Amino acid sequence: MIASLILIGTKITPFFLQTTQSLPDSQPPDQYGQQIALEAVRHGPMNVLTGILVPLSLFAMIFGIIWLRWRQQQALNQNRAEFHKQLLDKFASGRDFAEFLESKGSQRFLEEMWSQSAQSKEKSLRNGVVLAMVGLSMLGLTWVEKDFLIPGVLLVAGGAGCLLSSAISRRLSKSRSLANDAGPGNLPASQN
Repeated sequence: MIASLILIGTKITPFFLQTTQSLPDSQPPDQYGQQIALEAVRHGPMNVLTGILVPLSLFAMIFGIIWLRWRQQQALNQNRAEFHKQLLDKFASGRDFAEFLESKGSQRFLEEMWSQSAQSKEKSLRNGVVLAMVGLSMLGLTWVEKDFLIPGVLLVAGGAGCLLSSAISRRLSKSRSLANDAGPGNLPASQN
């Protein structure tokens, strides 16, 4: 079996080693230039079309992903709003609602709602750190390749924006929680 494979390999090998075109050194320069021009004309329209469609399809894909994510978030918010509306419609009076708020189930429900808002703040912070680190890495690579400068600056700026947004959100939530807490010097929100 192995001997027959070696025999077949020795017969096929010369075909693989043959060149189908003559080398450019053996052609006169005019004929070589003409051959290049013919190849460009033969493959030109598809290369132009490919050069246009590939970047457009990349941007279309990015737009599609962002749009789908936005629609998913919109549907989730709508479902959550409908759930809350149905939950509030269940209570016939304010007394039923007050009893619900005192139960353990309502405490879990409210904790879940607060944890969801905290997760969105953490997400902004996490995105800011990741973008800034990738941008700083690209800026570090500019010593090797100068083409990383512009994407690096853009990523650092995007990361700084996310971090700034997270810091402002945290500061506002702290100031709101202090203003809403009743205590010495602070009136409850209903008396302000």
